[in-house]
Amino acid sequence: MKMIHMVGALAVALASGIASQAQAATPSPTVLLGEWSAPCDAWGAEAHCTLDWRPDLHADHITVAYQIRNARTGAMIFQGRGVYDIGDAERPAGYWSDSGGAIHPLAAQWNESVLTTHWGVAGSVQGRTRYALEPDGALQVTDWLLREDGWMQFMSVRYERTQATGDAP
Repeated sequence: MKMIHMVGALAVALASGIASQAQAATPSPTVLLGEWSAPCDAWGAEAHCTLDWRPDLHADHITVAYQIRNARTGAMIFQGRGVYDIGDAERPAGYWSDSGGAIHPLAAQWNESVLTTHWGVAGSVQGRTRYALEPDGALQVTDWLLREDGWMQFMSVRYERTQATGDAP
C-alpha cells in the first residue's frame, strides 16, 4: 500500500515539475524587443514602416515606437508610441499616443507568441492591433478599426527583425 502512495506522490511531483517547466518556457512580450522594418502601404502611399520595441523606465514596462515614412522622400507620414506594463505578462496594459493627436488606453492579452491590443474607449475611436511572432521569426502586425458594422482591417504589415535588443532572440 505504501508503494502505491509513493508512486502516486511521485507522479504528482513529476506532473507539477513538467507543468512548471512548460510555464517557464512560455515567452513573454519581451520577445518582441528589437527593431523591426518592412515596406508598407500607408493609405495609398508607398512607405516604409518601422517598429522599435525597447525596455522602458521600469523593469515591468516596454515601449514600442512606430513610424511610417514615405518610401521615396523619407518624410514622416505618421508616428506613435505605446507604453505597456507587462508586470502581468498575460494581460499587459498601458497607453498609446501618436502624431495624429490621439491618446488611447491599451488593454492587451499575451498568448504564447501573439500580443493582441485593444485601444480606445467605448463611445469613441476603438481599434485592435495584433502582433503575431511567426515561426520563421517575422512579425505580422494587423490593425483593425471598430465600425458600426464590425471590425474593418486597415493595415497589415509583415516585419523582419533588423536588430535584437535585450531578451529578444
